Amino acid sequence: MYDNIGKGKGAVFGYVTPDKGGLTEAEYESFRAVYCGVCREIGKKASQAARMGLSYDITFLAMVLSSALYADAEIKEAACIAHPVKKRAYCSDDEAVGYAAAVGVLLQYLKLADDWHDDRSIKALFGMLVLYKGYRKVKKKYSREFSEIKKRLDELSRLEEGGCASVDMAADTFAGILEILFTPGLVKDDALRRTLAWFGYNLGRWIYIIDAYNDIEDDRKSGSYNPLVISDHTDPGDIELSLTLTLGNIASAYDLIGFKRNRELIGKIVYIGLKEKQKTILYGNNDEKKVMQ
Repeated sequence: MYDNIGKGKGAVFGYVTPDKGGLTEAEYESFRAVYCGVCREIGKKASQAARMGLSYDITFLAMVLSSALYADAEIKEAACIAHPVKKRAYCSDDEAVGYAAAVGVLLQYLKLADDWHDDRSIKALFGMLVLYKGYRKVKKKYSREFSEIKKRLDELSRLEEGGCASVDMAADTFAGILEILFTPGLVKDDALRRTLAWFGYNLGRWIYIIDAYNDIEDDRKSGSYNPLVISDHTDPGDIELSLTLTLGNIASAYDLIGFKRNRELIGKIVYIGLKEKQKTILYGNNDEKKVMQ
C-alpha cells in the first residue's frame, strides 16, 4: 500500500538534509533550533517515543513556513532526553513548527499502519499504539490535510497495485501530498499560498523520483514497486535531466517567496543541498558529508 511515505520498502523522506559544513555557525544553530522545536512539539502532541521519527524533511517544512510567515522566532533553551546535560536552543510557541510536528505524526502513523497491513509487523503495531492518541488529536485538528493526504496515498496505492510504469504519474500523485503540506490554513495570503504550493509540489516530485532511483537495486531484488524498474528507465543522465528541471522550478518558487528570515539558509538547502544530494545518489560520492548531529 503506502510504501512511498517512509523508511522501509520505498523511502521518500530523509533527502532534504542540511550540509553542516556549508552553513555558517549562526545558520546551523537556526536550523537546529527549528529541529529541536519540532522534536519537542512531537513529544507534546504524541509521545516521547514518537520524537524518534522526526526527519529533516519535516524540519525543512517547519523552517520554510515559519520563515515565510513570521519575522521573529521565540527561542528558549532547555535540556531534553536526547541531550540531558547541555541545554539546547529551540523554537517555542511557533504555529508553523507545531503544524509541522502534527503532520509528522500523521505521516508516521500512516506509514506504521501500512507496515502492519502489509507485513503484520509487530514493531509497527507497537508504534501505532504509541502514536494513536496523538494521531487522533492531530487528525481531528488538521482534518483537511489528513483527508487530502489520505486521498493521494490511496491513489499511489492504486498505481502501485496496477503496476503503473509512469514515473511522472506516480511522482505527480506524491507531489500533491507535499503541495498540501506546504499550504496549511495558517497561510492566509493567496499569492503566498500559490507560491508555496508550487514549491511543495516540485519538492515532492523531486523527492519521489530521487528516491525511486536510489531504490532501483533493492526494488529489483525484492520485487517492490518502482516505476523506473518497470519502465526500464534507469539511465542516470535521463533522470538527471528531469530532476534538474524540477530543481529549477523549486528555485523559481523560492525566489518568489518573501522570506522574513532565514532566506540565505533556506537558499543554501535549495540551491546547494538538493543538488549535491542528487549528484551523490545519481553518480556516487565517496566524500563524507557532515550533517546535523
